[in-house]
Amino acid sequence: MYKILLLTDFSAASRHAIAYTQALFADTATDFCLLNAFPLEPEVGFSGAFLVVEQREQAEKALIALRHELTQQPTPSYHTYRNVVVPGGPETAVDVMLHQEYFDLVVVGATGAGRSELFGSVATGIIRTAATNVLVVPAVSPIRHLEQIVLATDYRSVNDVESFKILDDIANRKDAQITLLTIAKPDQPATSELSREYVQGAFPTVRTDVYMIHDDDVLKGINAYLDIHTVDLLVLLPHHKGFLDVLRNNSVTRSIAYHPRVPLLTLYDSGSTKAPQENTTTEPDSLPFATYL
Repeated sequence: MYKILLLTDFSAASRHAIAYTQALFADTATDFCLLNAFPLEPEVGFSGAFLVVEQREQAEKALIALRHELTQQPTPSYHTYRNVVVPGGPETAVDVMLHQEYFDLVVVGATGAGRSELFGSVATGIIRTAATNVLVVPAVSPIRHLEQIVLATDYRSVNDVESFKILDDIANRKDAQITLLTIAKPDQPATSELSREYVQGAFPTVRTDVYMIHDDDVLKGINAYLDIHTVDLLVLLPHHKGFLDVLRNNSVTRSIAYHPRVPLLTLYDSGSTKAPQENTTTEPDSLPFATYL
């Protein structure tokens, strides 16, 4: 059974993300946890404490109403729903939940209406900090049958193919094709056949294809692919980069998650190194699993 954390602020975008996820997992047993993070007001003393209690009660009532709304429509018997309210911001709330129990996936809706990529959004923050897979659903994404999945990878960035487990399951259940998209930069060495076979081996029963775009800008290359191909789900395997990378705008995943054009699934890589090694050098530029994502 999957355990999925559905982040909601009761907006149209979050409701759409929930509906999208229900459809994506309609054919498999899933425990959905509806999570609302309510902000803590700066007031102190008795009045401030009373306000926090009132906010929690309002959030709990709203979650009960949302769960009732979701379960009023026909739902599979193997789907369960529960509610959780956590004080604080969305990132803090997700972090609290992930420390209490394991979730296979965190889901967040995205409006794409942010004003500053530097400061980011709820989606970019959760992707950077959450130790699990994250699904970002744009508010305008249609809910339709999943046919075309694109995994953007340089192959070298994969530490452990176990990271692809949920993607392999989704593709098999939906009978979808996975296209392995590589953006080949002129200053990078060619991908070895060993790395490519290692990644393709993670999808033994899935129809796969490979596609390469030559461009020195990875983000531009991915967007170029999206411009001319139908993509139902874009998948990235990001490394959890620090604040300096944010300041330098050094994360392709962050840029895509900030204004997602299609549903975005980011896979969590725990950092283990089970992948086959291509060489033994320790020079930074020669490490076999350096990533551009």
